[in-house]
Amino acid sequence: MRDSLGAGAAVEVLRAVPFASPPERTLHLDLYRPVPPRGDAADARRAVVVLVYGGEWRDGDRDDLSRFGLALAERGFACAAVEYRGSDEAAFPAQIRDVKAAIRWLRANADRAGLDPNRVGAFGHAAGAHLAVLAALTPGRPELAPDPDHLVGEASFDGEGPADALAATVGVAGLYNFEHTPERESIRSLLGGSRSEVPEAYELASPSTHLRNAGSDDASPILLLHGAEDDVTPSMASELFYDGLEASAGTAECVVAEGAGHDVHLEQFDWTLAWTEAFLDRHLR
Repeated sequence: MRDSLGAGAAVEVLRAVPFASPPERTLHLDLYRPVPPRGDAADARRAVVVLVYGGEWRDGDRDDLSRFGLALAERGFACAAVEYRGSDEAAFPAQIRDVKAAIRWLRANADRAGLDPNRVGAFGHAAGAHLAVLAALTPGRPELAPDPDHLVGEASFDGEGPADALAATVGVAGLYNFEHTPERESIRSLLGGSRSEVPEAYELASPSTHLRNAGSDDASPILLLHGAEDDVTPSMASELFYDGLEASAGTAECVVAEGAGHDVHLEQFDWTLAWTEAFLDRHLR
């Protein structure tokens, strides 16, 4: 089918495309693709942005970021709104493995999907920002890699770098350090216990643990966006993590929106889209 926000290019949406089948259930993605104007090459390879919803790792839906899928597709980027197992279905690292399975699927199936396997980015909000940034900093890590037996269809590719590598990442209102943040029920549910009970899970799940990889060739540039009035995850979470990225020689930016809360991507949609598009233009176009 075709959807559009109104102005801009027409967008083709392929819904409920299966990309992985872990034991709990089959996972799907919705693929948003720009429709080339008449006379343009229909087989032009598009950069693609993986959209990762929030919802405290269990309550979101791949439709949550559909507005960004349509808007970015109208601006020339393909987008894949992906789903992942919730913490009520499987404990971490199932969630990051599912996101990485989607990245690997998109790169492996780039030819038939009209995508560029070397220009895959990610955009995530809240829990989705945590997963997107964690993926950005851990390409090729075997303990976080998807199970190849769960992948649907083609699983190999001829692209550059690890199969789960990203080329640009945007995290909105994310939490990036589990080891030094007040415990929440949602985090205990995700990681299978308290910090004292499963310290290794808190360490592995924290993007801050993997900052040493920020300056590596395979790590992606990262843009952090946050609302100054966020009462769920304070903006300091992004600001401190940005300092860590800078200290680790990572390519990073951090921007805080005054007057916006945890749902800054909805409260200030145009602001979020403008910063995201400019960042993707520099690193993914």
